[in-house]
Amino acid sequence: MKKKLRQTVDSPFIIAIGASAGGMEAIHLLFDHTPEDGVAYVIIQHLSPDHKSFMAELLEKHSKLKISIAENEMFVEVNQVYLMPQGKNMTIKNRRLFLSDIKPLQRNTSIDIFFDSLAESHKGKSIGIILSGTGSDGTKGIAAIKRNGGFVIVQDPVSAKFDGMPSSAIDSGNVDVILRPDLIPEEIITHLKGDILKNRFSDQIDDKNEEVLLKILGLVEKRTPLDFSDYKRPTIIRRITLRMAKNKVATLEDYVDFLETNPAEIGILSKEFLISVTKFFRDTEAFEVIKDKVIPEIVDNKLQVDALKVWVVGCATGEEAYSLAILILERLTELKKNLEVKIFASDIDKTALLQASKGLYPKSIANDVCADRLNKFFVKQGDHYKIKDNIRKMLIFADHDIVKQPPYGRIDLISCRNLLIYINTILQRKILTSLHFCLNLGGYLVLGPSESLGDLRKSFDEVNKKWRIFRSNEVVRNFRDTTYSTPGLERQLVNQSQNPAPQKNTQKSNLGELTKRSLLEVSGYEAAIWVDTDFKILQAFGDFEKYLLPKIFNYNLIEMLPEELSIAASTTIRKSVKNKKEATILEVRFKRNDAIHSVNVLARPFLAEPGFGQTIILILFCDSKVKTVKGREIENFGMETHTSQHLEDLKGELAEAKQKLNEANEALEVSNDNISSYNEELISSNEEMQSVNEELQSVNEELQTVNNEYS
Repeated sequence: MKKKLRQTVDSPFIIAIGASAGGMEAIHLLFDHTPEDGVAYVIIQHLSPDHKSFMAELLEKHSKLKISIAENEMFVEVNQVYLMPQGKNMTIKNRRLFLSDIKPLQRNTSIDIFFDSLAESHKGKSIGIILSGTGSDGTKGIAAIKRNGGFVIVQDPVSAKFDGMPSSAIDSGNVDVILRPDLIPEEIITHLKGDILKNRFSDQIDDKNEEVLLKILGLVEKRTPLDFSDYKRPTIIRRITLRMAKNKVATLEDYVDFLETNPAEIGILSKEFLISVTKFFRDTEAFEVIKDKVIPEIVDNKLQVDALKVWVVGCATGEEAYSLAILILERLTELKKNLEVKIFASDIDKTALLQASKGLYPKSIANDVCADRLNKFFVKQGDHYKIKDNIRKMLIFADHDIVKQPPYGRIDLISCRNLLIYINTILQRKILTSLHFCLNLGGYLVLGPSESLGDLRKSFDEVNKKWRIFRSNEVVRNFRDTTYSTPGLERQLVNQSQNPAPQKNTQKSNLGELTKRSLLEVSGYEAAIWVDTDFKILQAFGDFEKYLLPKIFNYNLIEMLPEELSIAASTTIRKSVKNKKEATILEVRFKRNDAIHSVNVLARPFLAEPGFGQTIILILFCDSKVKTVKGREIENFGMETHTSQHLEDLKGELAEAKQKLNEANEALEVSNDNISSYNEELISSNEEMQSVNEELQSVNEELQTVNNEYS
């Protein structure tokens, strides 16, 4: 029997379950495994207003909890399940349910409506669950829950009768866990335990706990390039305790031991610390102010020869950066003005940056981007939308740590929204000073709604109080708060020093000895040729020339052999490497010098042979028949069969080459972005050094004057 969990009576968790078509079975499975856990459940279903629902009667057979049909202003009690009545929409505030009539012919968004109100009312005490259903209702609602610190669980689409709602939710990137319905109750209990654990540490964060926390953060910094030591403790504790609960670890000391013995957990924990929640035109009113006041002011004051520079700090998966690019392009198009636009979008989350650089987003962005903009700035690709090249080329995505790396210089607009709320006051000031330093006079700074300028207020004019938009009223000549480096370049140098490039292989491994050893095991072969997996000839022994075409030697074995023998050698080599064992083809017939020759081919792979660091293959040729050896794979050559196999092999290689080429292109694009980013950092650092140099020159002149006076 599961132990009951005691939640705070004043603020229990409220769990909202959204379901539509096929959701009844999922709900029953979920409540078959749900104990009394000190929380309240609210079920929001898409119900027909014309037919009586029997949901309450049916659910009573599967639930240990009391079932109630919601009534207007009903108070929500723990260990109860509340069902939304048909023909109504429902919201919640201060643990009271409020009902309103569904408007006729209106799209059903009852799940979004309730989830949004739950997020606003209960913040981190809200859990949203999306079960089977068609459409995308609930996708916007879980985004609200995530923004307010809640937890989101979605039914595994494979287990759902209708996967529309679960898939849409997953595509939004706002999902914590994906599970079958019967496994969801256990995940809820784990989350509740984590909250109890978090509250305990939040209330009693003594010196000992702080010391252990620093050990955990030290392990993260040692294994990753990320330093979270200056993040606010509640944020760090919340993320750590969730992972502790997930791994069934009771104390911080035990979690340190767990991290040391499970290095993979360090990577998972560091990703938990990186909070990447964003969407296109997030906070619509804020973007309207930027569109109507900020961007026109910047664009209108630029000459054709000028560059317009924007910096999005903590860009996550790129939606905000692309949103700004769209607004800028719209303004430039309206004025028929051609400006060079550089939008630097930076983050320390490499996974998010990689997604951002691809510019590929789920179809659910149609909820945030109007149809006109979708048509103008996106290309439909299956169930996704891809940013058009004219927008993508405006952006430079970069792995940039604003705390450790130099800021970009001469920026017209900086967006740094909802980053400062996670870090302490000292680091906030450091970042704000850095941002102020790189802004042009009259440049704009956009912060999150809950963030402020602190003691830098006098350096900015307030443009919009609600959406925290400010305009710089002074230029900072120098910046002494920190010494910067360029970690991207530093890491490359460190890696090179720790892993120096291997010296050119001199092939000390004696291929001759390996050949002799192989020939002792098989008899009758007259020629031996060593190749690598690309068929490049490494060395040849014996009477090999009689099997090669009379052409200029080019080191590619397949191109040096007659057609039939080339096909046989190619398929045999590939087969031996794939199966990691010897392969033989008999009686390969080909015509040469008006005579028909019959040749046997044997391929023997040597996997990552010492001294080579790669797989090498020994190919043996002979004119006479080879005795069959037990355990050796032998087949007779058939021109049609082996040609077909050869073509299949080539198709596979071509597909693999295309995939590698795409990966290389993506890596090159990321590399180019980083190079551009480093270049801007160096320019900014150079400008700072020039400023300091001017000051030193001035001081030197003063000292020289004083010295002359005393001479």
